[in-house]
Amino acid sequence: MTHDDPIRIFCGADRSQWLALRVFEHSVRRHTARAVEVALIDNALAPLPDDPRHAPYTEFSFARFAIPKLCGYRGHAVYMDSDMLVFADIGELWDTPMEGAKIAIEVGARAATEPGKHAAVMLLDCAALRWDVDEIVAGLGTRYGYKPLMQIDPLLAPGEMRELIPSGWNDLDAYRPGTTRNLHYSRIKTQPWVHAGHPDGHLWVAELQRLLETGGVTAEQLRVEVREGYARPSLLIELGIEPAPEGLQTSDAAAMNAFDAAQGFVPHRKLVQRAGERRRAIARRQRDEASARTPWLGWWHRARYRWRFGRD
Repeated sequence: MTHDDPIRIFCGADRSQWLALRVFEHSVRRHTARAVEVALIDNALAPLPDDPRHAPYTEFSFARFAIPKLCGYRGHAVYMDSDMLVFADIGELWDTPMEGAKIAIEVGARAATEPGKHAAVMLLDCAALRWDVDEIVAGLGTRYGYKPLMQIDPLLAPGEMRELIPSGWNDLDAYRPGTTRNLHYSRIKTQPWVHAGHPDGHLWVAELQRLLETGGVTAEQLRVEVREGYARPSLLIELGIEPAPEGLQTSDAAAMNAFDAAQGFVPHRKLVQRAGERRRAIARRQRDEASARTPWLGWWHRARYRWRFGRD
């Protein structure tokens, strides 16, 4: 790997995050001097478990484990989520000395208030990570659970993941002037493309405005995102694409969110539906297993399921 090699970024995203990914990529390229390759990855790269208790929460949860193989088990790669905004040259992250580690994460990431978010930004030594995504997914429920796997720890020996990336490359939902290099909008209910009240949402909207002005996205594409339910209707007003109704001030977050609700917008509707279907499938599996163990109580297990979810 030489200084002239492109910086390889693999970004977990699905269709609902198309706009977030475009803004993320624009922010990376705007601040980075070197060549950058950004690739979208999703669960098409991985098998899906039969047991719903181990099913992925998102449509890209397992894709990160395919990265070393996608790179031919050579060189380095960066994994990042799409709900991020970059403010510095990502070459700094890319050039982080690995010091013998297989994965580098941000300094202080383990102490973050949200467990597991340390793995949202990773520098991977692909030559050292002989991961096979099929084998990794097959280990769910026997060698490890879903949440530990998403934190990567079960796949590594002690010391193989180290806090080496400079602080500021995975700041969670709070921009620190002079320190934040990458702002991670990690709370899905307040992400600025679905909610008007994030304290630092204006930074994301400003980046989208730049992308719109350079032709990276079009007004019609943004209207499609709104029609599909992936972006809030008030975003079009903030960007000047649609006129504001009389009396609506874009500075009034509560009024903007009320406007969106009146248009029938539900933040991350499809993700919420997916989570509900997952819970239902897990409960159904538990009902059937309990009924098999104690068939004389099958009526009770079925009644409990109907009480929670209604008829199947």
